[in-house]
Amino acid sequence: MRFRHLLILPLIVVSLQAASVDDLTFTPNGDGTYSVTDCDQNASGSLDIPSTHNGLPVTSIGDWAFRYCTSLASITIPDSVTSIGENTFQSCSSLTSITIPSSVTSIKESTFYDCFGLTSVTIPNSVTSIGINEFKGWSGL
Repeated sequence: MRFRHLLILPLIVVSLQAASVDDLTFTPNGDGTYSVTDCDQNASGSLDIPSTHNGLPVTSIGDWAFRYCTSLASITIPDSVTSIGENTFQSCSSLTSITIPSSVTSIKESTFYDCFGLTSVTIPNSVTSIGINEFKGWSGL
């Protein structure tokens, strides 16, 4: 009986941990900046994308970067990011709200496809280009 309780406790502790920068993959853009190109699909909770990596600015979030990260509840995007790629947050089913910073000028197609948990998305006036199928699969808005 005691062992059952001891085995459950580590699972509870792991589930409460927030995602970290170590869950992200950064790729150089070739112009002295970085892009977030992948996230560990086991990342959970809240994630703050850093504005710099190795001392250089993070200026974009790449295509498919957070696809199927089903346990991320919130993601904070820094003001250094100017573009968000295609299908970036596709099927992030636990994501409930996201605020796009005013530094972003373009959001490619299907970025929030099947993010059916989203109930709030703030898109600033600075965004001049939004791709198709952005809101497909949503039921909460």
